[in-house]
Amino acid sequence: MKKRVIGISIGDPSGIGPEVLLKGLPYIKKIPGAIPLVIGDIPVIEKNFIYGKAQLNVVKTKDEIKENCLNIYEAGIIRNKKFPTGKDSPICGKASFLYVERAIQLWEGGQIDGLLTLPISKKSWHLAGFRYAGHTELLAERLQCKKYAMVMVAGNIKVLLATTHIPLKDVSKNLSKTLLIEKVTTGYEFLVKLGIKRPLMGISALNPHSGESGILGREESEIIIPAIRILHKRGIDCEGPIPADAIFKKAVEGKCDMVIAMYHDQAMIPLKTFFFDKLVNCTLGLKMVRTSPGHGTAFDIAYKGLADPSSFIEAYKLTGDLITKFCIKQKETM
Repeated sequence: MKKRVIGISIGDPSGIGPEVLLKGLPYIKKIPGAIPLVIGDIPVIEKNFIYGKAQLNVVKTKDEIKENCLNIYEAGIIRNKKFPTGKDSPICGKASFLYVERAIQLWEGGQIDGLLTLPISKKSWHLAGFRYAGHTELLAERLQCKKYAMVMVAGNIKVLLATTHIPLKDVSKNLSKTLLIEKVTTGYEFLVKLGIKRPLMGISALNPHSGESGILGREESEIIIPAIRILHKRGIDCEGPIPADAIFKKAVEGKCDMVIAMYHDQAMIPLKTFFFDKLVNCTLGLKMVRTSPGHGTAFDIAYKGLADPSSFIEAYKLTGDLITKFCIKQKETM
């Protein structure tokens, strides 16, 4: 079987992305059916060689990829090892942004089959003049995808975020029946593509005790329950609103196939507390497979040798699995 090429954008050069790449390289190279192609700059990789050396092979097309090398598509943004480390900066923001853009171009040109993005700093992107909330929004715009969703995966546990990177005070006004129906449907269709027949979606409440019949908030009765009724009519199995302090127990026990969280930290606090080394971010609704480790740039430990590559390795495995499953499904429906 021809190996799938997984693109890996190295993220912010100032953060732990290049470190986890080099630490994880010996493990991902053993994973059958896939081969990595790194999108970044050689000085950044070489500055991290203290965490693991690799023979570099600079490529322009996938035909130049070699086994037992770190194959790299060089972007040419960072030209020496004197770039800032462990902090936000315009140059590293520019580099990490353009690494992703180069990766998109490679995918569109058929040079990679999917993309794993290592962590970026949103502040650094803004310092460099790129006003995006993150990878997801950039990829959705460039790939012209209007309906997409952020899902966190930890083994069999899958959590979709109804709202993502917005202030907590804005969550309620951003929730709507239309939004929830769109997100739940996107998550449901993803699970069906994975081969789960009639997946059950667990819909979290927003307020404590599911609003306590309106005493603690009306979002459940005015937004979430009406959305669930419409989803039921469309043949989508879902249960809720389930109090947020109970829904993750259901997920762990396998009593629902995907949790729909109402806001970022409602999902991330339990996931990062108990599944930090397994957590993977996956974007649904894009034309290509895209994953990312479930952590950030970790500037506080960057270039100190303390970063754990476990989440990166899990992201790489999931990328390969999704590429294979989705390609098989596409062939079956042709």
